[in-house]
Amino acid sequence: MMAHAVVPKDRLREILGSLLGKYRLVAPVREGSTLVYKEVNNVDDVVLGDDIPYKSPKEFLFPQVEKIMTFSKDGELKPNEEAPETIIVGVKPCDLEALKVMTAVFTKGKYVDTYFERKLKNTLLIGLGCKSEKPGCFCAERGINREYSSACDIFLTDEGDSFTATVISDKGRDVLKDFDLERKDRQETDQNESSQAPVLDIDADENTLFNNTNWDGISEKCLGCGTCAFVCPTCHCFEFKDVVVKGEAIRYRCWDSCMYPKFTLHASGHNPRPSKKERYRQRVMHKYLYVKQNFGYVACTGCGRCIRSCPVGMNIKSVVSEIMEELK
Repeated sequence: MMAHAVVPKDRLREILGSLLGKYRLVAPVREGSTLVYKEVNNVDDVVLGDDIPYKSPKEFLFPQVEKIMTFSKDGELKPNEEAPETIIVGVKPCDLEALKVMTAVFTKGKYVDTYFERKLKNTLLIGLGCKSEKPGCFCAERGINREYSSACDIFLTDEGDSFTATVISDKGRDVLKDFDLERKDRQETDQNESSQAPVLDIDADENTLFNNTNWDGISEKCLGCGTCAFVCPTCHCFEFKDVVVKGEAIRYRCWDSCMYPKFTLHASGHNPRPSKKERYRQRVMHKYLYVKQNFGYVACTGCGRCIRSCPVGMNIKSVVSEIMEELK
């Protein structure tokens, strides 16, 4: 059975401060007017409110630029095994759902990514509910309850002057066991995992969706800038870069995007996705069809980041709705 505790807000900062020396602490902080997830050195910088950060915390498990391995001058291969003990605080339910997708992609099936897996094992997630729906958000229509998620180790519910901390995992219990927190009785039925709204999804045969959808019209105003991929909590395309530094060859893994013209460019010069239409089609079908077929998840959590960030107002919710109407 889950345990619940009352944590006054000033006490939570005290707890985070005591954990700061033992863990890498990641939390939402303000950079100017933008809320972002960052490594924290001062708990007074932590912002645990209702706003959703500009990007998700996925980059602390899947960094934007990550050293993979080094080849020394004498030919020795040295893999990068860095995976600091980390606590990520304030993760919204949509981003916790996204981490379930990332975990399935990187740790299930034939190919396991040891870099992601190692970081995940050493990370404790503290979730935080949303009180209101943000512009562009459609998490409810993706079947996600913005107020609660059990896909973490501890979940915080804002009660005004305090948080209710729901301790979900043994890892979360171990972190809080040394703090004398007041227990709280709470009905488990209050914490419904799913939304009651109709779920936005694509229910269509792959060939029908591929060939019978007006992809030219849908993608017409897309610039192909890739902003949507870089703010998305589930996008996981990457490339490798090899550089030489002081005689050593270092291999880096860097985020990439299927929206870029050279992403599928072959060494022969052939490109199977030469135009914007093919690239946008791949993006939608990958999120709503291929990941679901391969891992059982739709790789879209309705967080709304791509909608809020798109310079020309592309809207994945409207696109999926339009596709389903068109296929009827």
